[in-house]
Amino acid sequence: MLITPAEDAENRNQAFIVTGVIVSAVVVLAGTVSPWWLAGLPVAAVVFWWWRRTSRRRLRSIAKEFPPTWEDVLKRHVRFFRALDDPGKERFRNLMKVFIDEVAITGIRTDVDDTTRALVAASAVIPIFGFEDWEYSGLGEVLIYPDTFNEEYKSEDATDRNTLGMIGVNHLSGVMILSKPALLAGFGNQNDRRNVGIHEFAHLVDKQDGSVDGVPGGIPADTFDPWVRWVGRELRSEGESAAGIDDYAYTNEAEYFAVLSEYFFESPTRLQQKNPELFRMLEKMYRQNPKRLFAGTPRRRRRVGRNSPCPCGSGEKYKRCCKP
Repeated sequence: MLITPAEDAENRNQAFIVTGVIVSAVVVLAGTVSPWWLAGLPVAAVVFWWWRRTSRRRLRSIAKEFPPTWEDVLKRHVRFFRALDDPGKERFRNLMKVFIDEVAITGIRTDVDDTTRALVAASAVIPIFGFEDWEYSGLGEVLIYPDTFNEEYKSEDATDRNTLGMIGVNHLSGVMILSKPALLAGFGNQNDRRNVGIHEFAHLVDKQDGSVDGVPGGIPADTFDPWVRWVGRELRSEGESAAGIDDYAYTNEAEYFAVLSEYFFESPTRLQQKNPELFRMLEKMYRQNPKRLFAGTPRRRRRVGRNSPCPCGSGEKYKRCCKP
């Protein structure tokens, strides 16, 4: 999502080359009797603008000041960001700015404040931070729901409202839906190995090769076969793993990958201790090691009583909402 000076220069050179070809064709046509060659000049200008539009837009986004409110949210709620060195923090901020500029974040019967907006963007950045170049291709909008919802995307006057987030299909292709309380809870409790934002963006990492099948595109060759065999054994075991993996992982291959991604970024030390082999495979797939990143960075513990309001903002008591 980021544009380096070298990438911008390459993009500019490509735009000049393509435009030059069009102008050359116009010059050749100018020698004919047809007057239609004149239309080639504005076409060349439009092609140059089109070729440069994404690069220029992203450079403008990166050049903007990072809002202090977003910075405060990251420092208070996102352990991954706090653990980064200064260059890493700057890269994280720039990725967030580009993401928020290009992907609409829309509230459905709920407000989208700076905390919500920043945590959606942080959820998008964390899984892809280890990749040099990444595009969430096809994602155009994230819808924020006021509560959990059902398979028909209803959160009011509906039964079976047990969905915290999903990536849209069919008419909702290109859309992600997140429950606002669940999003906030994912960053509010760092001990439960759950983060719905990371979970749903892990599905998009998986989908980059065209299918959500639990095997992300670009997986290293030495990891592909071990991962496929591992997931197959795990799903046949019906959740009897000693690694402490959430039962929902055993729904199918795609959910296994997404649930393990939450675990990997939320509690990497625990995952590495429980299953070093599994940790190594995820480390290779994501090209980063959050256990090493978090070393020496203490968790921010928040004492919340069983009967206190849940810190996710749902209005429910903690024991009835996000208490593990």
